[in-house]
Amino acid sequence: MNDDFYHVFLASELASKQEIHRFIARFANQQAVDELTVLLADREAVGNTMIAEHVILPHLESPKIKQSQVLFIRLKEPVDLDQATPAVQLVITILLKSGETQAIKQRITQFTRCLADEEFLAQLLTSKNEAAFYQLLETELDKTKK
Repeated sequence: MNDDFYHVFLASELASKQEIHRFIARFANQQAVDELTVLLADREAVGNTMIAEHVILPHLESPKIKQSQVLFIRLKEPVDLDQATPAVQLVITILLKSGETQAIKQRITQFTRCLADEEFLAQLLTSKNEAAFYQLLETELDKTKK
């Protein structure tokens, strides 16, 4: 895939919920890390973000986000975030800039349909490299268009 909407990070050495939140916040807006970290923590306090075994989906909409995008962060080692969220290996993050265009919102909606496919999520957990990861994503997105 050749765009700046999807970003893949494999073998990330993040070891706690706080480290994961700060990584996401830095990616979203280097100048608003503290604010975005608090927003991510607040969002998780509302409800568990686990969508499948070993997979969480933290998501955030804010005017502080510089660009809407989707991050895939596969952790080098599983992380127990809390009692209800053990052994997390893949963090899929949706960042939505407030006031985003309808086209981008539709693109995010199309992507979220992919997350209903448990086989797709399992393949993301085991893909060998970044190119394979992007290929899986592209194939799954093509399926949702049909």
